[in-house]
Amino acid sequence: MTTTSTEPPVRRTSAAGWVGRGVTVVVLWAAWAFLLGGVLVLTGSSGTTTSRVVAVAAMLVALVPTWFLVRAAGARRWIMGVSTVVLVALGLGLGALGGPSLARMTGTGASLPVATGAQLLTTSSVENGLCLQECSRVTHLYAVPNTTAAQAELGVALLADGWEAPDAGGYCRDGFGVRFTDQVDPSVEDPPAPPPGMELLTVEISRCGGA
Repeated sequence: MTTTSTEPPVRRTSAAGWVGRGVTVVVLWAAWAFLLGGVLVLTGSSGTTTSRVVAVAAMLVALVPTWFLVRAAGARRWIMGVSTVVLVALGLGLGALGGPSLARMTGTGASLPVATGAQLLTTSSVENGLCLQECSRVTHLYAVPNTTAAQAELGVALLADGWEAPDAGGYCRDGFGVRFTDQVDPSVEDPPAPPPGMELLTVEISRCGGA
């Protein structure tokens, strides 16, 4: 008596099935990127080296479901390599999305150097989440003995503290921008007049490039 065994047939994924898996991968990536980007924007924690590292690490988590979807493919190593590059690029982009939060701008403004003899008259802030924090800013209005001398003094102090000056009158560091003017910002309601013999100096903190 001869006994024969029948092995179950190997199930192969059809072309349509691979297309479906590819679409699933893209949808998963898009959903994860949307969620991560929303968190970064709402918390105002983007725009720093740390945020980029965190965003890249978070996006690489998407490699786990990607592997389960493509592990049966003959070119799975190539697919995973390309996926890694794409996810890293997405993470870097998300990490730079938007600008610092108003709270971080306020903290940065409070830590800035103050010109000799300056008197703080008032502080105002504008927050606009609709433009991904890029329009938000904090304004400090000072009375100083001489506006030109105060701007020069503060510029030297900022450069010594590691700030860069990409354009005339503007300074940048860690995604923050600082600009000095002798004009009162429109966001300041009923600005107080400086004491006799003193001039006005506006210090505006915003996103670098938006100051």
